[in-house]
Amino acid sequence: MNPNRENLLPALESWLHAESKVQSAVLFGSSANAQREVIGVDSWSDFDLQIITPAAAEMERMDWRRAIPSQRFCMQAVRAASGGVRKVTVIFASGQVDLVVVPAVAIRFARLAFRLGVYDRIRAARIALNEIATCLVNGYHVIKGENAWGEFYARVVSEMPGVRLNDSEIAELADVFLCELLWILQKIDRGELMAAQYALHRQLSETNFRLLRELRLRRNKPLPSFGLGRRIEFLVTPQEQARVRVEARPIPEELRIAARQMYLGMAAYMAELVPVWKVPTGMYDLLRRSGALQDTT
Repeated sequence: MNPNRENLLPALESWLHAESKVQSAVLFGSSANAQREVIGVDSWSDFDLQIITPAAAEMERMDWRRAIPSQRFCMQAVRAASGGVRKVTVIFASGQVDLVVVPAVAIRFARLAFRLGVYDRIRAARIALNEIATCLVNGYHVIKGENAWGEFYARVVSEMPGVRLNDSEIAELADVFLCELLWILQKIDRGELMAAQYALHRQLSETNFRLLRELRLRRNKPLPSFGLGRRIEFLVTPQEQARVRVEARPIPEELRIAARQMYLGMAAYMAELVPVWKVPTGMYDLLRRSGALQDTT
C-alpha cells in the first residue's frame, strides 16, 4: 500500500465535515485505537467509519473522485454488513475505507428504544445497539456529530453487552454443526470433494470461530478486533488454533481428518460453554459409523 496512507484520514475528515448528508461519523477499529491492537496499525490497515445519514442510497452511489479529489480513486463496492445495514468499501491508492452506512431513521428509532429502556422487546433495536457496542468497545473517535450522538455512543458502549450468544443459541449452532458434518461426510463418500471442502471452511470452521469468540468473551479475555478470525494467530495457543483451522486438500482422507478435527474442536467448546449439551444418541451412532468420531470418546 502507498506510504501516504496518513494523508487519507484528513481528506476523509474534510469530506465528512463538508457533506451535509452525513449527520454523524465515528472512526472505530484499529485506526481509532492502535495501541490496543495486537499487531498495531500498518500500511494495510483500513479506516473503519460508521456514518449516520438520511440518504443511505446516495452514499452508496457517491462519486468519490469528486468527493475526495486529493486521493487517487481505484474502486468501490457495496456489500451487506452485520446488523442489517450496508457497507461501502472505497479503495484509494493511499488506502482503504469501510463506511458502515446507518440510515438515520433506523438509528433514531434504536436510540429512542434505548432511552425508554424497551430495546429488549424490540429485536431490530436490540441487534442494532449490540452491533454498535461491539464495533466501538475497543475504542472510537467521533469525527462529526459529537453534540447530537456522543452521549448515546458512550452509553451504548458502557451499557450494552455487544453481540453475544446465549446458551440456547450456542446449542442451536452445535445442532446445525452436526447436520452439516453428516452432510460433508456424505459428500466425501459420493466423491463431491470440492463441495465438502467448501462446507468445511464455510460452515464447520465458521461455527467454531463463533464459539471461540463467545468463549473468550465469557472468560473476559481480549478481542482486539471484532471480526471472526481476526488476530487469532496472536491471541490463542496452537491447540486452540487447530480447532478452527482447516487443512485439507480435496482428498477423501484429508477431508475426513479435517472434519473430525472440527468436530473435536466443537465438542471441546461445548463442554465449556454449555456442558449439558450432548450429541443425540442416534446422531452419535451415525457419525461414528461414518468415521467422523473415530478415535474420539
